[in-house]
Amino acid sequence: MKRAVLLACVMALAGSIGFAGAYFTAQTSVPDNVIRAGTVAVSASPTSEAISMENLAPGESQSRVLSVTNTGSLPVDVSVTEAKRAGITAFYNALHCSVSVGNGSVYDGTLAGMQTAPVRLGPGESAELEFAITIPADAPNSLSGDYVRVTLYVDAAQAL
Repeated sequence: MKRAVLLACVMALAGSIGFAGAYFTAQTSVPDNVIRAGTVAVSASPTSEAISMENLAPGESQSRVLSVTNTGSLPVDVSVTEAKRAGITAFYNALHCSVSVGNGSVYDGTLAGMQTAPVRLGPGESAELEFAITIPADAPNSLSGDYVRVTLYVDAAQAL
């Protein structure tokens, strides 16, 4: 019996130890947290006929400027490609195109294969891409009066 009373006292003491401790706490809140993804957007000017040219002669080059602006909130890498929409394929394949930004070249080759190297633009920044189109000096007379209609595609990808 003494043993049972002693065991009950020890158990009561052990159980009360867990409830005997006291400590202070505090909490504050920080409401209205919004997490928003950035945006990738780009604009170009002029919006049509950016590299339209008339009376291009063999060995002659004409230049046009396309202004590209990062209108998104994230830095982007911008590149320009093209696609033939109409015209004479032999003429299209003969045209040479060089594209520069400032003093640096971002493409130099045929118009038919144009894909510029990426140009990095921060939010709100613009770049002036200068397109120089040339009919080679040794172009055959059969290209006289030919034309090609192309669409330029300005692509922007988030800069990593």
